[in-house]
Amino acid sequence: MQKELCCELYICFMLQIEVGGQKYSTERTTEEGLVINGQKSVVDLVHLEGNHYHLIMDDQSYLIELISREGSEAVVKVGGVKYTATVKGETELMLERLGMNMKAKKSVKELKAPMPGLVLDIKVSAGDAVNEGDALVVLEAMKMENVLKSPAEGVVKAIKVGKGDAIEKNNILIEFE
Repeated sequence: MQKELCCELYICFMLQIEVGGQKYSTERTTEEGLVINGQKSVVDLVHLEGNHYHLIMDDQSYLIELISREGSEAVVKVGGVKYTATVKGETELMLERLGMNMKAKKSVKELKAPMPGLVLDIKVSAGDAVNEGDALVVLEAMKMENVLKSPAEGVVKAIKVGKGDAIEKNNILIEFE
């Protein structure tokens, strides 16, 4: 039944789902195809009404109810059984790989560049108090402007780059007190 939960949550385009300590990676292959942990499945998911869905996967039928979804946690009922799942999308997985996951956010002491690029703008100064989500640096990478935001509340201790600087991935951009 946990495999079915992966399919239901995949409608949100999530890439990794953890249920009861088991991790499931999902990838859409075609309009009807889904790969779960390397195994291909044929799926047909239909929204019925409200938070109810009907799923046909590999010739089996399931009724699914999305009970709640808060942040990265979702509670669903599949065939009358409740499951709680942690759902991670591509962004969360990338931040985790860069060592910037949610658990590490609260104790972060520095902001590192997630990719190489060019510093277009610095939105803060040393001594500024910042809140989680405040814009700190605008970085141009691959012809796109990326606004790097504060991972937590804190005070800017030092700015380690200047406007116009070319930086590499993992360069320290800002230090926090």
